[in-house]
Amino acid sequence: MGRIILFAALAVSALPVFAATQSYADAKALADRDEASVSKAQSAALLASQKAVIERIVPACAGGVGPAGMPPFVVVVELDAAGKVAATWREGSSDFAVCFEQQLGTLSLFAPPRAPFYTSFEMSMSPGD
Repeated sequence: MGRIILFAALAVSALPVFAATQSYADAKALADRDEASVSKAQSAALLASQKAVIERIVPACAGGVGPAGMPPFVVVVELDAAGKVAATWREGSSDFAVCFEQQLGTLSLFAPPRAPFYTSFEMSMSPGD
Protein backbone atom coordinates (compact mmCIF):
# COMPACT_ATOMS: atom_id res chain seq x y z
CA MET A 1 0.00 0.00 0.00
CA GLY A 2 2.83 2.38 0.89
CA ARG A 3 4.42 1.79 -2.53
CA ILE A 4 1.19 2.66 -4.31
CA ILE A 5 0.83 5.91 -2.38
CA LEU A 6 4.49 6.78 -3.04
CA PHE A 7 4.06 6.04 -6.77
CA ALA A 8 0.90 8.16 -6.92
CA ALA A 9 2.63 11.04 -5.14
CA LEU A 10 5.58 10.87 -7.53
CA ALA A 11 3.31 10.70 -10.57
CA VAL A 12 1.30 13.74 -9.46
CA SER A 13 4.41 15.74 -8.60
CA ALA A 14 5.83 15.06 -12.08
CA LEU A 15 2.85 16.62 -13.89
CA PRO A 16 4.22 20.20 -13.85
CA VAL A 17 7.49 18.91 -15.30
CA PHE A 18 5.65 17.38 -18.26
CA ALA A 19 3.70 20.61 -18.82
CA ALA A 20 6.90 22.66 -18.70
CA THR A 21 8.50 20.53 -21.41
CA GLN A 22 5.60 20.97 -23.84
CA SER A 23 6.72 22.88 -26.92
CA TYR A 24 5.24 26.09 -28.26
CA ALA A 25 4.04 24.20 -31.36
CA ASP A 26 2.25 21.61 -29.21
CA ALA A 27 0.61 24.30 -27.08
CA LYS A 28 -0.46 26.28 -30.18
CA ALA A 29 -2.03 23.15 -31.70
CA LEU A 30 -3.96 22.58 -28.46
CA ALA A 31 -5.09 26.23 -28.47
CA ASP A 32 -6.35 25.94 -32.04
CA ARG A 33 -8.22 22.75 -31.12
CA ASP A 34 -9.75 24.18 -27.93
CA GLU A 35 -10.77 27.49 -29.52
CA ALA A 36 -12.50 25.62 -32.36
CA SER A 37 -14.38 23.37 -29.92
CA VAL A 38 -16.30 25.98 -27.93
CA SER A 39 -19.90 27.04 -28.49
CA LYS A 40 -20.78 30.39 -30.03
CA ALA A 41 -21.59 31.84 -26.59
CA GLN A 42 -18.34 30.50 -25.10
CA SER A 43 -16.40 31.90 -28.05
CA ALA A 44 -17.96 35.32 -27.48
CA ALA A 45 -17.03 35.16 -23.77
CA LEU A 46 -13.47 34.11 -24.64
CA LEU A 47 -13.07 36.94 -27.17
CA ALA A 48 -14.49 39.49 -24.72
CA SER A 49 -12.06 38.37 -22.02
CA GLN A 50 -9.14 38.45 -24.47
CA LYS A 51 -10.11 41.98 -25.55
CA ALA A 52 -10.21 43.16 -21.93
CA VAL A 53 -6.80 41.60 -21.25
CA ILE A 54 -5.29 43.18 -24.38
CA GLU A 55 -6.70 46.59 -23.45
CA ARG A 56 -5.09 46.25 -20.03
CA ILE A 57 -1.70 44.89 -21.10
CA VAL A 58 -0.91 46.91 -24.25
CA PRO A 59 -0.65 50.29 -22.49
CA ALA A 60 1.43 48.74 -19.70
CA CYS A 61 3.90 47.18 -22.14
CA ALA A 62 3.95 49.67 -25.00
CA GLY A 63 5.43 52.66 -23.21
CA GLY A 64 6.54 55.07 -25.92
CA VAL A 65 6.95 52.37 -28.55
CA GLY A 66 4.94 52.86 -31.73
CA PRO A 67 3.47 50.05 -33.87
CA ALA A 68 6.76 49.70 -35.79
CA GLY A 69 8.47 48.71 -32.53
CA MET A 70 6.02 45.87 -31.92
CA PRO A 71 6.76 43.01 -34.32
CA PRO A 72 4.11 40.27 -34.57
CA PHE A 73 4.14 37.60 -31.86
CA VAL A 74 1.96 34.87 -30.38
CA VAL A 75 1.45 33.92 -26.75
CA VAL A 76 -0.38 30.69 -25.93
CA VAL A 77 -1.88 30.31 -22.47
CA GLU A 78 -3.12 27.31 -20.55
CA LEU A 79 -6.11 28.15 -18.36
CA ASP A 80 -7.20 26.31 -15.25
CA ALA A 81 -10.87 25.67 -14.41
CA ALA A 82 -11.29 29.19 -13.01
CA GLY A 83 -9.71 30.83 -16.06
CA LYS A 84 -6.42 31.66 -14.33
CA VAL A 85 -3.34 31.45 -16.52
CA ALA A 86 -1.43 28.32 -15.48
CA ALA A 87 1.31 28.33 -18.15
CA THR A 88 2.43 30.35 -21.17
CA TRP A 89 4.41 29.78 -24.38
CA ARG A 90 5.64 32.57 -26.65
CA GLU A 91 6.76 32.87 -30.27
CA GLY A 92 8.52 36.21 -30.72
CA SER A 93 11.26 37.79 -28.70
CA SER A 94 10.62 41.54 -28.75
CA ASP A 95 10.59 43.38 -25.44
CA PHE A 96 6.89 44.02 -25.99
CA ALA A 97 6.19 40.29 -26.51
CA VAL A 98 8.14 39.37 -23.38
CA CYS A 99 6.27 42.00 -21.34
CA PHE A 100 2.92 40.83 -22.78
CA GLU A 101 3.65 37.23 -21.78
CA GLN A 102 4.76 38.26 -18.28
CA GLN A 103 1.62 40.35 -17.75
CA LEU A 104 -0.62 37.51 -19.01
CA GLY A 105 0.89 35.16 -16.45
CA THR A 106 -0.69 37.21 -13.65
CA LEU A 107 -4.24 37.38 -15.03
CA SER A 108 -7.41 35.37 -15.48
CA LEU A 109 -9.60 35.08 -18.54
CA PHE A 110 -13.02 33.48 -18.94
CA ALA A 111 -13.89 30.29 -17.05
CA PRO A 112 -13.38 27.65 -19.75
CA PRO A 113 -15.71 24.71 -20.39
CA ARG A 114 -12.92 22.31 -19.34
CA ALA A 115 -9.44 22.42 -17.89
CA PRO A 116 -6.82 22.61 -18.97
CA PHE A 117 -7.96 24.91 -21.78
CA TYR A 118 -5.54 26.46 -24.25
CA THR A 119 -6.01 29.71 -26.14
CA SER A 120 -3.69 32.05 -27.97
CA PHE A 121 -3.11 35.74 -28.46
CA GLU A 122 -1.89 36.35 -32.02
CA MET A 123 -0.70 39.94 -31.93
CA SER A 124 0.24 42.14 -34.88
CA MET A 125 0.36 45.89 -34.37
CA SER A 126 1.20 46.82 -37.95
CA PRO A 127 -1.03 49.41 -39.64
CA GLY A 128 -3.81 47.69 -41.55
CA ASP A 129 -3.92 44.58 -39.34
